[in-house]
Order: sequence, then C-alpha cells, then structure tokens
Amino acid sequence: MPEQGTWRISTAYDYVNELDAPDLAWEFLRRNPEYQQDYNRLKQRGLGEDQAAAALSTKWGLSFRGRPRTSGARREPSMVADSRSLDADPAGAPDLGCTCTCC
Repeated sequence: MPEQGTWRISTAYDYVNELDAPDLAWEFLRRNPEYQQDYNRLKQRGLGEDQAAAALSTKWGLSFRGRPRTSGARREPSMVADSRSLDADPAGAPDLGCTCTCC
C-alpha cells in the first residue's frame, strides 16, 4: 500500500489495471482490518503457515493458489506466506474465536 499522503496520486495505483479478479480481491482483502486481526491472532498463537492458511480459508472462504502478482516495487509479504494451494474446506482448521454463524 502506498505511504500515507500518496494515495491520491493515480499513478500509485496503475498496477491495479493489470490485476485479474483474484488478485484484485486479494488487494482488498489484505487491507481488511478484520482479516488482519484474524491473521495476527493466529500468528500470536504460533501456528504454522499451513494451519494459519487453513483457518483463514475456513473463515474467509479462501483458496490460496499462489501469491498475487504485483510489481517488484510493490511486493509485500503475503498475509499467508505460502504459495501452495489449499483445500477450500480444510480438516482440522484452528478456530479463530469467531462468534459469527459463518464458521
């Protein structure tokens, strides 16, 4: 994400024009405060990448097939730093402590 103060510069977002639907969805999701909280909660529990990815996939309905394509200058760590595919309904996914009815 561009540093604060540059968000109004349209050239900072030119790369978005080249994104396909999954990559565009990822750009929005990785900025979602609730998603970030879920990821940080899992990270604090000391879960491995596979377990964290499984838990995030379960709650958020995700399927990580690979890292989103971004320009080298914008490449940031993935919220789930794993490029392997995940089953859409992984068995044994850790509970996020969510109180919603979706998971």
